[in-house]
Amino acid sequence: MLAARDYERAREVAMRALRDHAEDASLLRLVGEADLELGNPDAVDFLRRAAEADPDEPEVWQALGDALLAGGKVPGARDAFRRAAALQPDGVGVHIDLAHAAYADGDVEGAISELEGVLERDSDNGGALRSLVAISRAAGRTHDAHAAAARLAEAEPDDPDALLQLAELSLELGSVDEAVDAYRHLRTVDEDQHQIYAYHGMIAAELTREGWRRALDFAIEATRVDRLGRTTDILAYIVARVFGAGERSAPSRTEVDAALAASHAEHRREHEEAFVF
Repeated sequence: MLAARDYERAREVAMRALRDHAEDASLLRLVGEADLELGNPDAVDFLRRAAEADPDEPEVWQALGDALLAGGKVPGARDAFRRAAALQPDGVGVHIDLAHAAYADGDVEGAISELEGVLERDSDNGGALRSLVAISRAAGRTHDAHAAAARLAEAEPDDPDALLQLAELSLELGSVDEAVDAYRHLRTVDEDQHQIYAYHGMIAAELTREGWRRALDFAIEATRVDRLGRTTDILAYIVARVFGAGERSAPSRTEVDAALAASHAEHRREHEEAFVF
């Protein structure tokens, strides 16, 4: 039931079993994990009891760490993840969790150290690289985040989230060609309805260096997949810059930048899990 995400029924059955087996570590863990998924505050109590009943089980400590972290009890979560990591030193997931707890505890260096330790053993580990990108970005370490995003995109070249991260970070650092290349690749691997976002990303990149001709090419291509007409004003602005203003007034640069920013924000929401930390 728990595996099938039927958390309420899983909890109900496990609680019934606990009446006759009050200290059974597996049952306590099942209730705690169900509570965690349901957002019940009792998760910590049940998982702590499970850890006391079976202190050599790393997954119990990891689940307890998750529950403590979800409840904002960061130092306790970090201690629980440390216990899990000590019992399972080669466990990738627990070290990533420990990195998240370290960052939440204000220890950026400790978080990055944990992730680098994972990557020393598994240089292409997607989970560790994603966390390294997220933590580095959140900490304002754009160059480090970009380097990690480049590694992630190389390890998982057809992953849309990785390409979007790389495109954004490249643009932040002024690497326009790299940003355009990432957006171009993203256009081919992202969902069909997301193609317009990649085109808008390429246009935005070219506008930063006033690459009007290339921006015009991308805008023309974008109109072919733009079912909602979100590129019409952008195209009109670029045409006016390339060929001169016609009889009809073109949108202002401010309006175009706002339209591209709105498109970018919408694209980001579509890939929110890649950015949330």
